[in-house]
Amino acid sequence: MKKRIFAVVAIILCIVFCTSCLRQTGMFEDATDDGVGGSDTTDAHTTVPETQPPVINKASFVGCGDNIIYYGTWRDAQSKSDGTREYSFRHIYKNVEDIISSADISFINQETVCSESFPPESYPQFNSPVDLTYDIADVGFDVVCMANNHMLDKGALGLRESFDNWNERGVHVIGCYEEMEDSSRYITYYEKNGIIIAFVAYTEFTNLSPDPAAEGLWAPYLKQSDVVGDIREADENADFVIVSVHWGEEGHFDPSVTQQSYAKIMADSGADVIIGHHPHVIQPIEWISGKDGHKTLCAYSLGNFVHEQDHDYNVPGGMLSFNIVREKGKDAKAEDVEFIPTVCHYPQSFYNNTVYLLEDYTEDLCNSHAVRTYYNNTISLDRLKKYVTDTISPEFLPDYLK
Repeated sequence: MKKRIFAVVAIILCIVFCTSCLRQTGMFEDATDDGVGGSDTTDAHTTVPETQPPVINKASFVGCGDNIIYYGTWRDAQSKSDGTREYSFRHIYKNVEDIISSADISFINQETVCSESFPPESYPQFNSPVDLTYDIADVGFDVVCMANNHMLDKGALGLRESFDNWNERGVHVIGCYEEMEDSSRYITYYEKNGIIIAFVAYTEFTNLSPDPAAEGLWAPYLKQSDVVGDIREADENADFVIVSVHWGEEGHFDPSVTQQSYAKIMADSGADVIIGHHPHVIQPIEWISGKDGHKTLCAYSLGNFVHEQDHDYNVPGGMLSFNIVREKGKDAKAEDVEFIPTVCHYPQSFYNNTVYLLEDYTEDLCNSHAVRTYYNNTISLDRLKKYVTDTISPEFLPDYLK
């Protein structure tokens, strides 16, 4: 009898032990947990890994076109002086200063030299008051390009003094460089928000041709430069490459064959953005397909920013705005691209010259513009808008122009 009891007890203990083992190994499911035969078998001490957001660096950029200081502009600046300096240009940029100063990187193409050895002079051989360099820096511009057809208007000395003045303001100067014997690479690197941006600049020609080497400087002529080598080296050493180039034909809304050819070479070499100047009118913006599917943003001409030219087609210009975005493990790229149209307003007297956003410009201002009241040419708000919408793809336009 005892043997039978011991046998029954042994069987029961065996069943209990086996059941416990099955529960621990997950082979025995408790059908009472959820009514569908499943149970939560996650160990209380197990940590489920959380999805980490990608590491993204971002820097905002805004680029402006030709800043050309004519006689009326510096005479107006002289009348606005508060006694601190002889000329004050700050008021010209007051309507767009917030856009310029709020961008992480702001760029301008400075069409005229700023030399103290020569008096202020207008077309055809420009020289601007040195006081301009203070105001441009104070407005918030970080990068000033000197590569253009007027850069040698006051010879090598004028170029040297202008180069030194800009550098003393603490801006990043591109398009004019200290001459180097051991290198043909003239690249400016600029780090912002963890992104390394390389700037390269060229001009197709200069109006005068004194040798800047007389003052130890080098002017980056497009045909005399190793464009492919420069951009490839910049691409190897930076996350993002911006090329500024002074090219094309004045008054032409369509890019020339030369512009298109060089743009493709630059795209194939690794340029991320190309910013063009010189035609004094706006030209199209497009994405160019480079080698290996690389996409390059090309603005063939941003037109005029500050000027006093005589036709309405010279009046609208624009600022190129985009974000430089770099996600960890990926190439940096331009996103959120927008062309912000501007109007340089100068009335008949050429006093109170001001840059306006086209969005804020009015027909009454058009009626007082010097294009009509001084030069006796046609101008209207509708025509200004049409120059923009006929030239710039809707992809890059602000909503009010679509």
